[in-house]
Amino acid sequence: MESSAVSLRFDMLRATADGGSTSQHICNLIDTPGHVDFASEVSSASRLCDGALVLVDVWEGVQTQTISVLRQCWVDRLRPLLVINKMDRLITELKLSPSEAYHHLARLIEQVNAVMGSFYASERMEDDLRWREDREKRLAARAERQAEGEDMNGEDEEGNYEEKEDEDLYFAPERGNVLFASAIDGWAFRLGKFARLYGEKLGIKEANLRKVLWGEWYLDPKTKRVVGRKKLAGRPLKPLFVQFVLENIWRVYDTVLGD
Repeated sequence: MESSAVSLRFDMLRATADGGSTSQHICNLIDTPGHVDFASEVSSASRLCDGALVLVDVWEGVQTQTISVLRQCWVDRLRPLLVINKMDRLITELKLSPSEAYHHLARLIEQVNAVMGSFYASERMEDDLRWREDREKRLAARAERQAEGEDMNGEDEEGNYEEKEDEDLYFAPERGNVLFASAIDGWAFRLGKFARLYGEKLGIKEANLRKVLWGEWYLDPKTKRVVGRKKLAGRPLKPLFVQFVLENIWRVYDTVLGD
């Protein structure tokens, strides 16, 4: 019913020319209630914070409170991170295969992005309406001055409506703003973690591997090259996220729970 705060020590290792250095930070985390009836706790906490972790149940998906929290982040101009929690449910409770889980996760992220897109569209409609109202006022004032015979030669031309990019608003695992987690089992990761592990093992740059670890990208077993959907030629290959990430997590759970 009430928010609770905790201070966490965080040591960040930064790579330098002589090896690396560690910088210490204190992260103050405010855990807000998840029920929509206590939205006032969320709005109060958001005004104190620099960012937000938005937790979404992997199976329940977008709920009323999810939209409320995302809207609060939008209003307060916070940069949210999407945390897809309870990943263990897909394995132990719902018995999904890694491929089924991947498609479910993709749909879930699309649902959250649809919410963010609605906020953007609503704001742009308001901006467009204000721009048109201001333009009509300027045109009316100009027509009135012309009717009075004032010189309009030095007046600037009307400016065009300024479009804004919306790609930075959306959640995408390859951009590092989506985390996959299981709070009850104490683990979470971003795509960069597996990109770093496999990059060192396969001799591939981490940045390049991170771009293809999510989405319709596949490893061709013959050429050992990453290919897109168009080059599958009907072959039943698994996406890299399924092959490199989910299958390993599923294998760990199968080993622990089975043995």
